[in-house]
Amino acid sequence: KLHTGVAGARSRAPLIAAMAEDQDGDQPTAKRSRVAEDASSMASSAGEAMADVVYPGEEGSLAHIATTKFFKAMPGVALHGVDSFASAFREVVCRRAMYAVIPIENSASGTLHKTYDLLVEHDVRIGGELGVREVYCLCAKPGAASAAGVHRVLSHPNILEACSSFIETRLSVAPRGSGSASSTAIETLATRSTTEAARRVAEDVESAPGAAAAIATKQAARRFGLTILAEDIGNDAFLETRYVLIYLRQGPAAARPMPFPHEAISPQRKRSACFALNNEPGSIFRLLSCWALRSLDILKVETRPLPSGHRAPSGLQSNSVRLWDYLFYVDYAVPPGQTPEEHARLWSALAEFSLWAKDLGTYPSQITRVEKQAQSWTEMVDIMTKA
Repeated sequence: KLHTGVAGARSRAPLIAAMAEDQDGDQPTAKRSRVAEDASSMASSAGEAMADVVYPGEEGSLAHIATTKFFKAMPGVALHGVDSFASAFREVVCRRAMYAVIPIENSASGTLHKTYDLLVEHDVRIGGELGVREVYCLCAKPGAASAAGVHRVLSHPNILEACSSFIETRLSVAPRGSGSASSTAIETLATRSTTEAARRVAEDVESAPGAAAAIATKQAARRFGLTILAEDIGNDAFLETRYVLIYLRQGPAAARPMPFPHEAISPQRKRSACFALNNEPGSIFRLLSCWALRSLDILKVETRPLPSGHRAPSGLQSNSVRLWDYLFYVDYAVPPGQTPEEHARLWSALAEFSLWAKDLGTYPSQITRVEKQAQSWTEMVDIMTKA
């Protein structure tokens, strides 16, 4: 089910640029990456609408904002929201969309496991990765005096976790004037997206204004006519989510330059792959040694239960799957100047020490590496108290 669509792709370009600029703020102008130049050249030469792009959620959602960043330099795209991660993958696999933009990890709440599962389930590749700074807002229906009256908070489960410190320490408090030392627990309700949370709060006719609040973006709050009670409520002072651009391995996008932002500063070349191993001593060590002995930097290792039946990885015998068998996902940095022959030797070694392997692609990656600092609530608490 498509939540939003655009009939005229060219009319979409100004909105994409405006959304991206609204999020970028005062970011300095950077030298255009070669990847972005290729994508821009492809866009200008194609003329009419070139591609449908899907993302989970609706206009104003975090995924929508990330999608505008990927495609703001490409005027010939139409963006569509879908109702789930699985729906976004299906749109690409069924060739109804050329690309999908999916969140894969939040810097505070961690991995979105569903994305990893879908990367193995479908014959797709990763074409790019962006770390997008996210600012979460607590918003409620007009008429809410302050956050003090909030009893129920709605949002995507990863966002609830990313804002858990604020919820636990600044909302779960004793009512003013009650004289009670005990706190009142706040009810949290998980939704499929932040925009769904905002809509449900806006359409709630039973609760008093301010009793229910959503954690969403400023754009979603404006779209649904909500009042922002508190802004930048994430657990850390700087929060970022990694989004990946996916495309069909044998689809039309495979022959095109991948979209990437102009302002990306020397994006890192990254490669992702997935492996099934023998459940025996030393199997993980032998696999990881393939990178270590070549002085290659492993950036992340993720494990997921090895699926069976129709969800089993293609090419792996499903009757050999047992409880507590795992898939191992590995992201690693591709060194400058790595030759195809060097990569082939690496992949040959990895295949030797694994039962099954899947290459998820080589792609540009732009994320932020800054010191993690816990959010300071002093000023915000003072504002909330005065409200």
